Amino acid sequence: MLCGCCLELCPLFAATNREELSPRAKALLAGPSKFSAATLSEDAVAELASLCLACGKCEKLCPQGVSVPRLVARLRAEHPDFRQWLWKQWVTRLAPYWSLAAQGAALVPDMLAPAGLGLALKALRGLRPGKGLRPWLTITKFPTEAYRQEYGDRPVVLFDGCVGSGPRKAWADAARFLLRGLLTGPGADLAEANFSCCGSTLGVAGLPEDQERARRANIEAWRKAGQPLIVTYCATCCAGLADYAAAGAASGAGAGLFADAEEEALWAASLTPLSALLAGATAKAGRGAPTVVGWHRSCHADPGDADFTLLSDLLGTRLRTPAKASCCGFGGIMQLSAPQLSTQVGAACWDGQDSALGFSAAPDVVGAYVLTGCSGCVMQLCATGPKSARVGHWLEIIKRD
Repeated sequence: MLCGCCLELCPLFAATNREELSPRAKALLAGPSKFSAATLSEDAVAELASLCLACGKCEKLCPQGVSVPRLVARLRAEHPDFRQWLWKQWVTRLAPYWSLAAQGAALVPDMLAPAGLGLALKALRGLRPGKGLRPWLTITKFPTEAYRQEYGDRPVVLFDGCVGSGPRKAWADAARFLLRGLLTGPGADLAEANFSCCGSTLGVAGLPEDQERARRANIEAWRKAGQPLIVTYCATCCAGLADYAAAGAASGAGAGLFADAEEEALWAASLTPLSALLAGATAKAGRGAPTVVGWHRSCHADPGDADFTLLSDLLGTRLRTPAKASCCGFGGIMQLSAPQLSTQVGAACWDGQDSALGFSAAPDVVGAYVLTGCSGCVMQLCATGPKSARVGHWLEIIKRD
């Protein structure tokens, strides 16, 4: 069935109007087809596998449940190249040096950036120390009673992810401040666990063995911490962690990760966005607060989008969002494999923000100030936005004094 339902939401197709970049085209070319008995060449497979953002929008609409991101990840795994090796080193070995790399990236002029790395360097610049937003929102009331009724004295651990544990430690500090505001009274316990990358970006890049190693390491860290509640503040990390259980249930890909079905169910039930725990909190905007704030919804946000719900409650009419949610264009390894397409999708995303905020029409009145709840989105929005843009994770605006 080649119905084309996926065309409605595919950000690559929307930004380029090129049907050969659509999920339908990839499924037709890469999957078994009665229309052609020809086998794709190595070069054609490599080209096809480089052109997917892994946003997952197509899977939500597909009447057959076809997951093109998984299909593309399989192609990448079967046809590895240097870009995968480079992405693997960046995520699994060089993560502790991201802060240093971000400072170094700021010293490289665009005209001297190596071919194919310009977008990635711009994304890194957005994470350099001192680049974050100035805090201006004070939490005046925490929903402590609601939290205690729901979770009691269960230990809690934060999953910081690659960015929160590296160049944006301020996110981790703000998240712990908010959790401590909830964890009042006797028995309150904010545990620690030696988590690594969630593995999501490794799977998308066609590195299934490395993804499984990351997953096993995180599950073991969770066990050693006493199987606590896992609180996340990155939408992609939360979705990636949820896939540990979903992968096994759907296709057997996660078989063997958990001791038994009971532990798998406990893992799935232990995941929650930080914003969901803060539902019912109240806040006050202080000096330096922008007149209007744009919101970017991550493609991997939970169905209820707890981040947006919380920020909407806290900021009220100050918060604006585009009429139609747009992918930022990050795409993980696509930063290396097809940066020009990633940039094109990013530009379309900013057009949507402009329609909601109006910063290009009245730059002296309204700034391009945008918040999101995903680390990859922060990097991409910083890389593709106007020079005057101010972009950050929503945790950056939380005052801790």
